[in-house]
Amino acid sequence: MRRAAITGHLALPMICCGLLFDPSQASQDSRDKSRVGLDNLSHDMSTCAAYFSLLSSIIEKSPGSANSKNTAERMKTPGQAMLTQAINVANYIGVEQKVPVQRVEVALKEMVETINNDPPNSLRAMHTKYGQPCDELLVNAPNRFRNLVEQHGD
Repeated sequence: MRRAAITGHLALPMICCGLLFDPSQASQDSRDKSRVGLDNLSHDMSTCAAYFSLLSSIIEKSPGSANSKNTAERMKTPGQAMLTQAINVANYIGVEQKVPVQRVEVALKEMVETINNDPPNSLRAMHTKYGQPCDELLVNAPNRFRNLVEQHGD
């Protein structure tokens, strides 16, 4: 008996909320959030492209072992892949291809400033700020992209 009374009191507010709910608006909100997420992914990929490019350049120019050229190439490859994917994601959401390239340039400038501001500690700072997140992004980017695209398509 008590359940029926509670249900009766809740029926009118539930009906009103149902009438106010616009599924197309919820779907648009989801697409907007997904677009922001995809833009953030493109930004992160651009930053990582800059990181791997800079790391490759530093390794290549450093005196040392004969393996430095091979190591530099191994660092350059994910950077190039990240830039390509950053551009692809940007294109998918209608952002011009030059935007990820500009993001790479900005990130490179910030990274060089980080190195120049504290050379003795720059390796640790760079690894913490860029290396670890970029290594994670290499692994997680495909799933992150897929999840965002699924949201975008709703």
